[in-house]
Order: sequence, then C-alpha cells, then structure tokens
Amino acid sequence: MSGSGASIGRTSLRAWFAAAAAVTTTAAGTGFASTSMTERAARESMTPTGGAVIAVGHRGTRRFAPENTLSAHEMAIALGARAIEMDVRMTADGEFVLMHDPAVNRTTDGRGLVSKMTLAEIRRLDAGSWFAPEFAGERVPTLREALRNIKGRAAVDIDFKAGPADSAERIARILDEERFDDGSLVTVFVRSWNYRKMKRLPKPYLLRPHYRNAAMTAQAAREDRVEVMGLRRRSFSFSAARAIADAKLSLFSNVMGRDDNERGFADSLRAGARFIQTDRLDLLVPYLRERGLLLECAPTRSFSCPPGARDAVKLAAAARREPPRPAALPAAALCASGAGAEPDSYRACKYSMGSTRAKPGVSSTR
Repeated sequence: MSGSGASIGRTSLRAWFAAAAAVTTTAAGTGFASTSMTERAARESMTPTGGAVIAVGHRGTRRFAPENTLSAHEMAIALGARAIEMDVRMTADGEFVLMHDPAVNRTTDGRGLVSKMTLAEIRRLDAGSWFAPEFAGERVPTLREALRNIKGRAAVDIDFKAGPADSAERIARILDEERFDDGSLVTVFVRSWNYRKMKRLPKPYLLRPHYRNAAMTAQAAREDRVEVMGLRRRSFSFSAARAIADAKLSLFSNVMGRDDNERGFADSLRAGARFIQTDRLDLLVPYLRERGLLLECAPTRSFSCPPGARDAVKLAAAARREPPRPAALPAAALCASGAGAEPDSYRACKYSMGSTRAKPGVSSTR
C-alpha cells in the first residue's frame, strides 16, 4: 500500500521480519495473544466476504495432475481456478523453472538439485509418470512457458524458492516481456530470507508476506506493493484476520491440509478472504459458485474483472458444460501428490523431501 508511511524506507520490512521470532514466541502460548473471548469478539467483528473470491490453485492442482506442470494449470483453470500458485527455482544456467523441492527426485524420473542442473538436463526429465501413467512425458515447464500458457485466463502467484540477488529483476523482466505489466494481477510470496531480493520487484507486481502478528501487519501495510497478506490455516485465527482487515490488506487464506473442506472455506469467508488457496478446487469452486462468490475471470491488479469480461463470463457460463470431474486416481498417486483423499489420510500421505517416490505412511515436514 502506498501512502504517507512509504517513507519508512528500505529497512522497514527487514526489521519487521527480524522481530518475528521474539513476537511469535510471545504470542505462541496465547494463540496470537487472543483468549477465547477475544477470539469470539474478533469473529463477530469481521465483515464476511461480500465480493468475488479468487480461487487459487495450489501448484496448479496437485490432486488431479502432477504439480507445477502445464497439465496441472490446465486442469486447475478448467475446474475454476482464476489464480495459479507456482513454485519457481533457478537452474545452473540461469533459467527459471517450476519446481517445489530443491531436488527433482520426487516429481520427476531424475535425481539432482535444480540449482546444479542445466535447463537442457531438466528438459529431458519425465515430470508426469510418477503421478499417473496418463501423464507420461510431461515436462518441467519454464516460468516463461507457464506465464504464456495462463495469460488472460488466470492471475499468477509466484512462490520464489531460490536464486541469486538479482532474481527479482530477472523475474520482472520475464513478466514484462510476457505482458503481465498490463494490469494483470501478479503476487509474489515473500519470506524473511528472500525479502531483500524480492523487494526489488517493480511496482506493478505485489508482494505477499505471511501474517506474523498485528504490529508487523500494520507496519507491512505501510510498504509500497504490499496489498495482500497471507494467513496459514495452521495459524488461523479471527484475531489475525481482524488485524489484516484493520491494516486494509486483502486476506489470502491458505486452507490446504486437514481444513481443505467446507469448514475451512466457511471460516475463510467469515474472515473476509479475497483469495482462498486450495488443493481441493473440486470442492471450493462449487462452494463459492453456489453462493455467487466465485470470480469467474482472470483478475486485474484491482482484484476484479477487466472491462467487458463480465459479459463474456455470462455468455460462457450460459453455454458452459461442467468440466468433467477428474478421474479418481490411485491412492499412491494421491499420496505422491501430497493430497490424501481424506483428512485422516493426509498426514500419512506426507512425502519425504528429496525421495524419488512418495511412500504412504511416511511422515515428514510439508
């Protein structure tokens, strides 16, 4: 957000992140310093989402297609996602590719660190067979290919994983060349370790930090290009949502995991979420559509449809046949994707980072 607070300058978010550990430790025992009574009051004070909500496909849709692939993006858009979250890493020869893990082991038929492999080496990998036979031959896309594929159909949410100091400038150059500086919505997830790099991202593109506490949220809101604040489901509280609303930031609610269901969706709407990121687009999209809350177009930087898009959406909706429900995949594929079919199986399906295949029953940090 721009304004008088913009004079805080370059070090403000650095200090904001530096204070996180101490403040988070203080808040940990109190649930963001809120008692049940305070939490109840915060919930009652919230203004539920009244406008359109942007459904965000986590890694495209890793439940029904191999994550971070063009097939995952196509499936997500067909299911109703209007923003695609993608994980970005840099290869040894300076190309940006979509990959969540540091290594290619889990989601391809190869082995090795992305940062130690050239684009040509990564191009040769099969990024689909591990998930299901019908995706055999799927390739790891570059950032440019992914942007080109979804341009005009969905917004972009970049989770930048690793790269050199000038990564923001390089990413911005690609975004500009692919015409995402035309008012298209682009958000970039920032953490403490990559803020120094990502703060160099030019103004058309928005930074998206995660909520830590109310004071830090208010400070972040004074920063130019921070208009969206993420809130993890495992640390969700209405007190946190209240702080985000008070800072006049848009809430980006993450519901992946045990609460990727109607209860999690309802809490997000009650908290005033403008974005809901999910692994269950097959549940979220109908839930929002039935309530008249689903944004049915690729959003602009103002989180709305571009001029004329609403009429096009109405015509498309009138002629739309519901997209075919993705075929049920084997349990092994669901576990490999990190998205177990049922909440109780989710923990058992967590994958070991860096393993060549996910193994049901192996638990690790997500």
